[in-house]
Amino acid sequence: MNNWMKNVHVHPLLWGVTGVCVLTGTFLHLLLIFIVIAIHELGHVLAAHLLGWRVKKIIFLPFGGAAEVDEYGNRPLQEELLVVLAGPLQHLWMFAAAWLMHGGGFLPDQIYEAFLQINMAILLFNLLPIYPLDGGKLLMLLFSIAKPFLSAFRLVIICSACLLFCLQIIVFLFFPFHLQAWAIFIYLAWTLWRAWKEKRYSFMRFLLERHYGNKGSADFLKPLTAPAGEPVMNVLERFQRNAKHIIYVTDEGKQKGRLDENELLYAYFSEKKTDCCLQDLLPID
Repeated sequence: MNNWMKNVHVHPLLWGVTGVCVLTGTFLHLLLIFIVIAIHELGHVLAAHLLGWRVKKIIFLPFGGAAEVDEYGNRPLQEELLVVLAGPLQHLWMFAAAWLMHGGGFLPDQIYEAFLQINMAILLFNLLPIYPLDGGKLLMLLFSIAKPFLSAFRLVIICSACLLFCLQIIVFLFFPFHLQAWAIFIYLAWTLWRAWKEKRYSFMRFLLERHYGNKGSADFLKPLTAPAGEPVMNVLERFQRNAKHIIYVTDEGKQKGRLDENELLYAYFSEKKTDCCLQDLLPID
C-alpha cells in the first residue's frame, strides 16, 4: 500500500488553479471537487490493490484525476470490471453520507447543495463512453468480449473521438465560452491522440505479458485458422484477451499443421523471428 502512496502526483497547473480560487473566493468549491475526485480515484486504487494489480501512480489534474496501473489487458475481464466500477461506486455512499450529515445538521444547505451537484457531475462525466474515462474503459471491455485486443483498442479510440467531437459541437453551439469544458475537451482529445499513437506499444505490452506468463487463466479456447504464408505478426494481431489460441495452419485449403500460441510468442520475442511466416515454425517433415 505504501508503494503506490509514494506515487501520488499533483499536476503543476492544479497549484495555479488553487491560487486563483483562493484569490477569487472559490476555494471551497475547488476543495469539494478535489475531495470527490480523490475518493473516486482511491476506489480504483483500493480495488486494484486488493486484486494484486501493479499501481503505477495517481495523478491529480486541475479538472480530474487518473489512477494508472501497469496492466495491459491480460487480467480477467471480471477483475477489470471491478476495478473500473470501484470508482463510480464511491459516489453512491458519498451521496448517502452527505444526506445523513445534512439531516443531522452537520452540513450547511449551501455546501450540501454544492456537494450534490459536484458529486453528480463528476459521476456522470466519468461514465461518458470516452476513453480513458471509466465509461470508455467499460466500452473497451465490451468490445474485448468479441474482438481481438488490438481491434478493440482501435475501435474504442475511434468511438471515443466521434463522441467527443459531437460533444464539442454541442458546447460550441450552446456554451461557446465555457472555458472549463474546452479545457477538458482539449485534454481528452490529447489523451486520445496519444493513445492512438501508442496503440502498438500497448499491444506489444499485451503480447509480452502473455509471453512471460502473466495472463491469468483463459476463459475459453478460440482456435484460429491461417494460411501457411501468413506472417506471424498478422496472427498475433488476432489474439484476444482471456482466450487461449490454437493456430491451425492451412495450405491450399488443407490443414498443414498446428501451432500453440506460445510457439508464436516464443518465436517472435525470444528467437527474434519478427519477419517469419507460420510455415517457418512448423516442424520439418
